[in-house]
Amino acid sequence: MGGNPIVHIDPVTGIIDGSPNVLGQFVVGVCVKEFRNGELISTLRRDFQFNVTTCEVAVNADIKATSRTATEYNVTSCGDFTINFENLSTDVRFIQNYYWEFDINGKKEIRTTRNATVTFPGVGEYSAIMILNKDIPGLSTCSDTARIKVNVFPDIKADFTYEYDTCVAGPVQFFDKSVSGAGPVQKWTWRFEDSQANTKDPNHLFKQPGDKRVLLVAEDANKCRDSILQTVEWYPVPPLIIIEPSTFIGCKPANIFFNNLSKPIDESYTVNWTFGDGNTANTISPTHIYENIGTYSVNLEIISPIGCKTSKNFPDLIRIVPSPQAGFDFTPEEPTIFNNTVSFTDKSVDAVSWLWTFSDEGAAFVRNPQFTFRDTGIYEVRQIVLHQSGCTDTATALIDIRPVINAFLPNAFTPDNNGLNEVFKVVGIFDGMRDFRLSIWSRWGEKIFETDDVSTGWNGQINNTGAAAPPGVYLWLMEYLTPRGERKTEKGHLTLIR
Repeated sequence: MGGNPIVHIDPVTGIIDGSPNVLGQFVVGVCVKEFRNGELISTLRRDFQFNVTTCEVAVNADIKATSRTATEYNVTSCGDFTINFENLSTDVRFIQNYYWEFDINGKKEIRTTRNATVTFPGVGEYSAIMILNKDIPGLSTCSDTARIKVNVFPDIKADFTYEYDTCVAGPVQFFDKSVSGAGPVQKWTWRFEDSQANTKDPNHLFKQPGDKRVLLVAEDANKCRDSILQTVEWYPVPPLIIIEPSTFIGCKPANIFFNNLSKPIDESYTVNWTFGDGNTANTISPTHIYENIGTYSVNLEIISPIGCKTSKNFPDLIRIVPSPQAGFDFTPEEPTIFNNTVSFTDKSVDAVSWLWTFSDEGAAFVRNPQFTFRDTGIYEVRQIVLHQSGCTDTATALIDIRPVINAFLPNAFTPDNNGLNEVFKVVGIFDGMRDFRLSIWSRWGEKIFETDDVSTGWNGQINNTGAAAPPGVYLWLMEYLTPRGERKTEKGHLTLIR
């Protein structure tokens, strides 16, 4: 059978021991001789069959434990003498039975369920084993054992109190009141909403008001832990009221954002603003418009949800000075590229100086300027006026310099080769004209001539190359797009004279 250690029999006790490493079926004969007073009195022979085969690990003994080593599971209970042992063994398909054996002060307690519940008599250290497939004959099923050490420790109870001034913003002092049957608590973990501490009696300053959840985890010499969660109602008023602006001088009307920098404060607080002009607000940081000239004092009152109150007055915080009122007229009201010099008439109030800008075309500093626009288009004209207080106001207007097309057609022409009035064509100003078309029609609806070139006219011949058209009255039709895309259609009569 071989083995490591080799399989052998103890000649005194008769115990066969060893780990065989040769697969097969072996018959072992054992002979026992009994002597009395040195004389052989009996002989016994017995044959044993040993089957050595490869055993696959089909089951694995495992339990839920506090910790474990290579040879042992450690289960710890703090203050609770009844322990529920949770079995995690696998593979359940190959587990036919469970055997728990607990050594309780020399007395064995047996459980045969998958999970086991045991009540221990008190604080102490106990041992146990959990065996899978105990005493099942045959080679098809393997067994496994978990060795367990149970520590039942005294109870630990986490607790704490706290003190703070409910109306004055400051740190909260916490006092540990935790107790353990194993002696003094040795470790503390405090968790606040934004940080944590590890001292016995910490103090903590919260950043924002509210119902603050504070957690304490206490630990004793046995590493037993307990935790407690309490809510601290922290709603003090700010120790100092701070706002922006701290001073303000501005022009009428003044749109001012009052930034409340006081802390702690949130939307659960009552906030009362008085702006000194008869108006109030109730938001934390309001915006207010001062419509009239004058000096104003501002008052701010803050009340916490639990009734704590503080306030501060800011005398003569706001000063509003006069502003001018900008305004102007211009002529002509509809300028064109042929009438492109515009005169501006100041209509401002309480102004002492003026600045005019004409888009990017130029500027002026007189009260009533004139300006000549060099091209068609829409221009923004801006007037900025200054009050003697230093305040300004602005007025703007859009000036449209319109393009103009003056296209004219004569009512008669004489193509008789005398060099005078030989061609019927468009005359006038037509810069920017697009999609031009001119056509000539006889009185019977026949098209005699057509062109898309504004510089080309009708010479009196059919399509300008055929036979001469007879004298008489003809219809003309002219179509085009203006520089701004407006479709124009014009028609009239002309007389051909020979």
